[in-house]
Amino acid sequence: MKINKKTLFIVPLVMGMASCVQIPKTIQFDESLPYTEIDGYKFHTEVFGSPESTPIIVVHGGPGGDYEYLKSLKSLAQDYRVIFYDQRGNGLSPRVDKENLTLENNLDDLHSIVQHFSGEEKVKLIGHSWGGMLVAGYLSTHPEKVSQAVIVEPGMLNPESAKAFVADMKESQSISDMLALIGYITVYPLVSKNDGHEGFDYVMTKILNRNKPGAPYQCEGESMPPNIFKRGGYEAFNNMLKPVMDDPSSFTYDLTEGMSKYSGDIMLISSECSLFGYEFQKKHHIPSLPAQTVHVKAEGMGHNMLTLNSEWSLNVLSGFFYP
Repeated sequence: MKINKKTLFIVPLVMGMASCVQIPKTIQFDESLPYTEIDGYKFHTEVFGSPESTPIIVVHGGPGGDYEYLKSLKSLAQDYRVIFYDQRGNGLSPRVDKENLTLENNLDDLHSIVQHFSGEEKVKLIGHSWGGMLVAGYLSTHPEKVSQAVIVEPGMLNPESAKAFVADMKESQSISDMLALIGYITVYPLVSKNDGHEGFDYVMTKILNRNKPGAPYQCEGESMPPNIFKRGGYEAFNNMLKPVMDDPSSFTYDLTEGMSKYSGDIMLISSECSLFGYEFQKKHHIPSLPAQTVHVKAEGMGHNMLTLNSEWSLNVLSGFFYP
């Protein structure tokens, strides 16, 4: 290869750019992060409130998200012990093989978290979006462990709603979404690596933090705060949600099966603006939920009302829970 002055200038420039993009490290590589170790796995966790108070466990959305966007709920620690955890392979929890990233494993992990923080006491659960799906599945499998539960706008709880959810989401996709994705992917080679997942996690984090106002999630002119998510978990998304987006018939679960055994209080919150908001939930999910379910409509709000309308959300949650 002929080497000239231009080549000599470009080579060190490119080498200097290599691995210059940083994303937060997981607990595996950052020992300063708070965690809870259960059965040999270190979940990234934060706990607020008195150890003697009734536990509220917050289950974040995704799969592929983290709990940072729900941190306004820590205000509930005035009366309760509030536990946030990044799900296995998500957020700042360590990355794992894809064989461990299944809905069943997520439900097992939620049970482990409940067991660890509850002792002999029943817990309260708050699950947002994908987290709402997990809470529904947990009430179906361990109804005796929960006194009160809040499910916030789950995307799908059964095969029928999975097909409707995917159809609505695909209709909302645009060329700008694809162009943004291509832009994020071009940065992939420049991301510093520790566990080998950083490149795709960077892309996932950028997608999560893309402050696109309006549909399919928010009201017109409404968008999430910048960089509200710390680190996405691409492999979790790729293994659990992407197959359903590609083929909705692959979602064969009925997460409400067994919920008839749950006798505690339950509230479903859904929004006015989201594509899978109040009307979607009323049509596809309410018929399968327990008769005692209270359905609350977040008027003038979108899917992320817990983040963007935290005062309203905290008032609704505080009114529903009791010490």
